[in-house]
Amino acid sequence: MAGIRDVAKKANVAASTVSRALNNSGYVSQSAREKIKKAVEELDYIPDTWLRNLYQQKSAVVGVIINSLEYPYFATVTRFIENKLAENGYSMMLCATQNSKVRERIFFDMLKRGQIDGIIAEYLLLNDREYHHIQKPVVTLDRHLRDIPLVCSDHHTGGQLAADHLIQKGCQKILYIEDNSSYLSSTPSYQSCLAFKETLIQAGITPISCKVNWKEEEKDYFHTFATKILTQHPNIDAIFAADIPAMALFNEATRRNIAIPEQLKIVAYDGSPWLNQTLRQLTCIEQPFEQLAEKSVEVISALIENKEITDNVFVIPVKFIQGESS
Repeated sequence: MAGIRDVAKKANVAASTVSRALNNSGYVSQSAREKIKKAVEELDYIPDTWLRNLYQQKSAVVGVIINSLEYPYFATVTRFIENKLAENGYSMMLCATQNSKVRERIFFDMLKRGQIDGIIAEYLLLNDREYHHIQKPVVTLDRHLRDIPLVCSDHHTGGQLAADHLIQKGCQKILYIEDNSSYLSSTPSYQSCLAFKETLIQAGITPISCKVNWKEEEKDYFHTFATKILTQHPNIDAIFAADIPAMALFNEATRRNIAIPEQLKIVAYDGSPWLNQTLRQLTCIEQPFEQLAEKSVEVISALIENKEITDNVFVIPVKFIQGESS
């Protein structure tokens, strides 16, 4: 098995330089880093972090809490989080709660016991007050918890961008999909719906609101949902919805021979890779998945290492992507 001296020899640098590069503990030139990275890959070198973590009473494991990987948002951002954690020397332990508070409590108990070093929470069910006494490294994605760092997209701007686009396209009978649960209506992401509605009302347009049940586990739920929406609202000329219902509505509209975008315009929110499953690329507001992951890992790493962070709220810009559905 290759050791640190083998890496240093192959990269033609000192062993101390390799150590600094692998531990991010000092200056290493970019050219040296590239040589070391190449040598590590070619030698299949695995850093001996176990003893160091044992000495420092760390596990080098970060827990990530989500609801379910079936949702495009969770699947996409979690993939980036795992990659970013690996780049920073951490392994990821995933907890898909499936709406179970018991699973969530078990995970936080692991944090208290030191079995994991920190938690990045993308989805939380427990009451806010249950987190206030934790005093352990925790970062939330899209959930306000007092005194706990928050990373989120600029959802307010996202909602405005979607509304402005449909206004510019001359749409008047606009329907938007919002969550039916009290959970999402209390998160930063709900600002996209509020901003969308407010922007339209300021333009003299009263949008139609429809509720979707994100906890619904029936396989055909969104197909049935799309069928119901287009039957109940045959005269709408635009829809704003998250990726999954937007795709279901696109497919159902196509099945009904509704011309898109001539008769019906659709703007999706999230912009996950799942949108490529439709016949044509949907117009969307794209969340910055990789940047959300990068900032979350940056903050949790700082907390684990007892470093000071500059802020408690980190808001990252979204992007409007013009597709073929509007």
